[in-house]
Amino acid sequence: MEENNLNISFTGEYNNTIDQKNRLSIPIKYRKALSPVNNSTFVLTRGFDACLILYPLDEWKKVESQLGSLSSIKMKHRSFVRSIVRCAVHLKYDSQGRIAIPDTLLDYAQIDKDVSIIGMIKKIELWSPKLLKTDNIISDDDFEDIANEIKF
Repeated sequence: MEENNLNISFTGEYNNTIDQKNRLSIPIKYRKALSPVNNSTFVLTRGFDACLILYPLDEWKKVESQLGSLSSIKMKHRSFVRSIVRCAVHLKYDSQGRIAIPDTLLDYAQIDKDVSIIGMIKKIELWSPKLLKTDNIISDDDFEDIANEIKF
């Protein structure tokens, strides 16, 4: 089971639209990358940026484990956990590969109709294209500094 997890790789960017029932079609490349252990299920929640994050179910279990390790006594820990899990929804995609996104999450990410779907290796980000253009600017110096931290 763990071996399948090592092969997950969500990469690339896709543009799609939300239909009238707030459904979004997950790119087939991403659905094929999803391990069978996930049973066609993702967990969607608010991102740290102004986006939504779509986790495969098995990756979400790791997030829950990490969140569960935070102190329930410290208020900032409780608030952090609450801000992540209160918006989390389990979504099983239908036979056409669509998930229905709750209004509250669409509002948070300012997604109206158009959606940029970005693979982030172990998870997927959903962005409003207008916010993606302004929120994802990294300076050349920061890019170089981070690149130097990675051993290729």
